[in-house]
Amino acid sequence: MTDGTDEALPAFQVPRPPRRRWPWIALALVVVAGAVFGGVKLFGADDPCGSGRHRAGALDECIGVSDGSYVFEPSLATVMGKIHAENQAVEKSGKKWVDVAYVEPITTDLTQEAVKYGVREELEGAYLAQLQLNDAQLGGHGDTPQIRLLVANIGLRSEQWKPLTDRLIAMTKGEHPLVAVAGFGQSRGGTLDAVNALRAAKVPMMGATVTADNLASAAQVGFFRVSAPNSDQASAAVRYLRQQQTAHPGYQVLVVRDRAEDDIYNTSLYKDFERSAAAQHLTVIRGDREYVSGADGVSNAFSAVADQVYDIKPDAVFFAGRGIDLRNFITAMAVPERRSETTVVTGDDGMGVYSAGDEDKAARERFVTNWKNSGVNALYTGLGHPELPGKVYPDGHDPYPGFRDLYQQHFGGGEDAGDAEFQDGQGILGHDAVWTLGVAIRNAAGDGSAVVNTGSTLNALVSGTTVAGVTGPIELGSDGNPQDKPMALVHLEPDGTFAFQAVIHP
Repeated sequence: MTDGTDEALPAFQVPRPPRRRWPWIALALVVVAGAVFGGVKLFGADDPCGSGRHRAGALDECIGVSDGSYVFEPSLATVMGKIHAENQAVEKSGKKWVDVAYVEPITTDLTQEAVKYGVREELEGAYLAQLQLNDAQLGGHGDTPQIRLLVANIGLRSEQWKPLTDRLIAMTKGEHPLVAVAGFGQSRGGTLDAVNALRAAKVPMMGATVTADNLASAAQVGFFRVSAPNSDQASAAVRYLRQQQTAHPGYQVLVVRDRAEDDIYNTSLYKDFERSAAAQHLTVIRGDREYVSGADGVSNAFSAVADQVYDIKPDAVFFAGRGIDLRNFITAMAVPERRSETTVVTGDDGMGVYSAGDEDKAARERFVTNWKNSGVNALYTGLGHPELPGKVYPDGHDPYPGFRDLYQQHFGGGEDAGDAEFQDGQGILGHDAVWTLGVAIRNAAGDGSAVVNTGSTLNALVSGTTVAGVTGPIELGSDGNPQDKPMALVHLEPDGTFAFQAVIHP
């Protein structure tokens, strides 16, 4: 299985289409060189997708599943090579093993560098969880069945959900079945379609960074997650703003929201904020300021919004939108005649403020200068941060130092490397998603003799799974959401630093 064809994975047909630190473009050049000598296959203009994957969509993306021997995108070469090596060790171990797929929107689009950076981090975390689950000395939760980690590409914006979910469902049979799916990237319409298809087939899922509320359901079990949903994030944001109003009489809050209805992250974050504001008696300035992301003239819309924000001069803005649009808002506020001090509070996607596709160094530096001049102070509800677990676990019970040491052992760095690689929480969320599934799989296996499949894994999750996650304690509720999951209030610095402020709760 070293030629990239993934013979053990069944083929499928795809219908034709009718810091966060600043992303490092140089990273791709390094990993391409490593992959040439590492026995993994890279995506290239003359390189077919290989067995079990087909080109689809406007970008001709390779959609399907890989055991690590096929690399979907050059920046993933190192981590995919490590996953492939561990999967080969699993197959040769002589022990029982099952498959877990990690689904991500993997793309070669040069305007999506932030997405690529996040995917790499999540897969690194997922791989470390696989190592811990397959080695009882590392994880402490046994080693049977072994976990073979597969990487599945659902395409940019999750648009190729149908062929991928058909493939994954077909893989739930056989001697070494697929028993669960993790990851899922961002909360998009295609993400919800994928979740609904897998839920209908009773395939258990564990979201890592997806937070839209309507993905989870108490009435229709199947989707679980390790991240605080938008409802919890909005509640925590309102609680913070309410505290500011109590401490500072006359403290004004304005809402800026994205009206793009096809983005379930934005829409649910806004509705959750409305509900929480009413429940907690937060006073909000009447009349939301709005824009439609992805529409022509969105920069004009932000110019108009910035004019209104300057005229009103609120103490705080709740921003119900994605990080890339927060970036546009900051840029509009940086115009000299609009500059004014205001605090923006937003949800977990706020980390996307640091990237605008394939921009060059000069453009990044220009944005940093604009941000510093704008007067905008940005806070977001972080799903994970290196300083968070040390605040919520008793002394001696924090799993983060062990995770960091394992990461440095397998991906480089050292004692002087610090925690910058993990500040955005992507890597530790990827770890926790696979780790939580792995604990449920071991619970389903009992003493190792029980048959583990999608049904037994789902039952183990439904019956209640509690784990010590690197992002904090994870106790899954009947609706699939983590109960009272602690979050981090994080200050987004113009230089790309994620500065921990406080532990926050719904």
